[in-house]
Amino acid sequence: MLSSLAFRNYRLTFLYSSLSSSTAWGGQLAIDWLVLDLTGSAVALGSMIGIQVIPHIFISLVGGSLSDKFNEKRILLTTTTLLLFAYASIYFAYKADRVDFLLLAILALLVSTLSALQSPVFTSLSIKVVREEQVANAVSLNSVTFVIGRLIGPIIAGVLIATFDTGTPFIYIAGSHIVIFLVLMQIRMEDLYQTSSDSASGNLREAFVFLNKNRALYLPMMIAATFIGLGMSFSLISSLMVRQVFEEDSLHLGFVGIALAIGGLIGAGVITKRSDSDHRPRFQTMLSGGIILGFFWSLAAIAPTFWSYALIVLFVNLSHLIVMTTANGIIVWNSPIDLQGRIYGIYLFVFHLGYGIGAPLLGVLAKEIGIRFMVGTGGVLVLLLSATLLRSSKSQSI
Repeated sequence: MLSSLAFRNYRLTFLYSSLSSSTAWGGQLAIDWLVLDLTGSAVALGSMIGIQVIPHIFISLVGGSLSDKFNEKRILLTTTTLLLFAYASIYFAYKADRVDFLLLAILALLVSTLSALQSPVFTSLSIKVVREEQVANAVSLNSVTFVIGRLIGPIIAGVLIATFDTGTPFIYIAGSHIVIFLVLMQIRMEDLYQTSSDSASGNLREAFVFLNKNRALYLPMMIAATFIGLGMSFSLISSLMVRQVFEEDSLHLGFVGIALAIGGLIGAGVITKRSDSDHRPRFQTMLSGGIILGFFWSLAAIAPTFWSYALIVLFVNLSHLIVMTTANGIIVWNSPIDLQGRIYGIYLFVFHLGYGIGAPLLGVLAKEIGIRFMVGTGGVLVLLLSATLLRSSKSQSI
């Protein structure tokens, strides 16, 4: 279950990813809360999320190409340094009372651009630091770092906001990137078990040629993008539910983050336990998780109290992690090493395109038809779509 942690370099990438995920989730909560402080608008929050997603739509492709052609460690060291300065800029602008929606949008766009570069690069590196037979386990453990970040990041940001002010999390996150930089410095690139060949060009066309010959790989990409577009991330949904439906403070949003993280940790554990060298991620597993996801997602829309909502989202994220980890595994398992960075970058492009279209639309729908109805609609659609596709997917080869 934890076999990849036997490798020194993977232990370091695991720690790097856990810290990086924590700062990303904490930063997301702090930015969302600051938008609501500045505007009090669901439409503005949806627009901000859309702005943050734009770089992931396009830059992920660049990151994927870079990871197949250049030294992943150097790229991550550079982006980590720039993220430190970006978060520090938000903090000092807030303290100087100079921050408004426009400035925050610009700085959030910078943060997202750097994060978009990091994601495919890290995924590529985390696969190369283990033997080929451990790849499925490494991908599953990567999802655990995602959950660790979701557990730690939002609660720390929520406590800092409740104790001090909305700007304090940003200086904490900036400082955390110093630690992240030091962790990255310890990775030994000479000890990789898998490396791209010298002929790897980083040309995106090669990746699309491969995908066009293996079109079944587009299925998990499209399904994941559709789910995220309907609100699967629950970042926007939880901010609106906590602040405007249940009328609670940022600390309660942190509690929701804990519930999401616990559920995600269980879901990641289920997938990781199955991720031995003989396990192959299956499309049917992803869709089965989607049915459970849609069911609990729909229940969240009608939760009568804050604490019942927090309990329900635990199960939402449990099934969410099964869906996402399986999708990630399908993409990586079926991609050749020379193309993995680029194919994963294409996957992130499709995924965030769905998010970029969906988030602003969800903000508008929340205003026009109500937050609860918007959440329930997303859940029902995910349930029906998953059930329909599962029924017709028995002949799929992935």
